[in-house]
Amino acid sequence: MEQWEQVPDQLAEQGWVVCENWLEGPVVFALAEEAQQRWEAGRFRRASIGRGHQEQHQSRVRGDQIDWWHPDQVTVAQQTYLCRLEELRKLLNRYLYLSLVTQEAHYALYPTQTRYQRHLDQFQDAPERTISTVFYLNSDWHAEDGGQLRLHLAEGIQDLLPSWNRLVLFCSADIEHEVLPATRERLSITGWLRRRSALPIPVVHEVV
Repeated sequence: MEQWEQVPDQLAEQGWVVCENWLEGPVVFALAEEAQQRWEAGRFRRASIGRGHQEQHQSRVRGDQIDWWHPDQVTVAQQTYLCRLEELRKLLNRYLYLSLVTQEAHYALYPTQTRYQRHLDQFQDAPERTISTVFYLNSDWHAEDGGQLRLHLAEGIQDLLPSWNRLVLFCSADIEHEVLPATRERLSITGWLRRRSALPIPVVHEVV
């Protein structure tokens, strides 16, 4: 974890962090292949917006399809990814006292020219999601392909390409973001580091 020792400071200072070359190459290939096989097998489902009785499908707002990871059906590749994320969870707790206790994740595939409009990852009545994580499985991705993750920050817009083996972290309650349309399919693992709902939300950084 030495290469990630600065992650807590960066997250506290600016609310988001990019980690390059997050996993060993064979693991990334295994995750990408697994996701593609599950997609071809019809295991992905249309993503929704809202929750409970307000949950609905609106493709013009959110066009991705997702495949949730289930704790009792974790594959070898998924377990490797989750173990690495667990190391990061402990690191953030040690330095930022976030009281993160669990994680959740799913594969996400955006078909060509689909998007996800500007939003926050945390529901007002459900503050458990604390740190959003997005890991990209797209090889040879270039700016002209589109599909950027756009962060709406106090100091302006930050666009991040969904590049192979790149992990992006950001504060779920504070940073509005969107996914821009792409000229090719866009594949990622989206997840959250969570705290217990009974715990108060510590201020990681302040947006002014």
